[in-house]
Amino acid sequence: AFEMSNVITPEVLWAQRSSDSDPKRNYLLLTIGVRDCESPKLDLKPGYLEFTANSPGHVGDESAHSYRLHIDFYKDIIPEDSLNKVANGQDYFLKLYKKDLDSEYWPRLTKEKLKYHFIKTDFDKWVDEDEQEEHVAEDNGFNFDPQDESLQQLLRQSGGGGLEGLEDLKG
Repeated sequence: AFEMSNVITPEVLWAQRSSDSDPKRNYLLLTIGVRDCESPKLDLKPGYLEFTANSPGHVGDESAHSYRLHIDFYKDIIPEDSLNKVANGQDYFLKLYKKDLDSEYWPRLTKEKLKYHFIKTDFDKWVDEDEQEEHVAEDNGFNFDPQDESLQQLLRQSGGGGLEGLEDLKG
């Protein structure tokens, strides 16, 4: 390993999905921003992630440095189910499955309630809780099931004619 003067904390973009019934839909997506990622090492434990990598820098540009990242997760993940890859030598992608099945999102990625300047929401991959596919039609917290008789009655009482009246209710 060659000597490196500067250690940089890479930027982390994250998004998440949640499910209380399907483990495959209950995960975190992390993109660790590393340029010219070399020899990435990932140490993944249920409670934290430790990542290091080198960036060789370029000729005439003394920017050789190492990246180091440590994140204590808000809750446990399942290391052995997690996936990771480096895409075109640039960013390092992780898909981490949350251990606890829960339809609610984690309020944050980290255990500590601090604002980390290097952790940002990945808006390209973010989906609001109620826009995930498993919540096909959530409105005011109801799960609409056309077969649900009690809901049909509730809608009729509220002046809607069964499910046809749904549009009016949304207003």
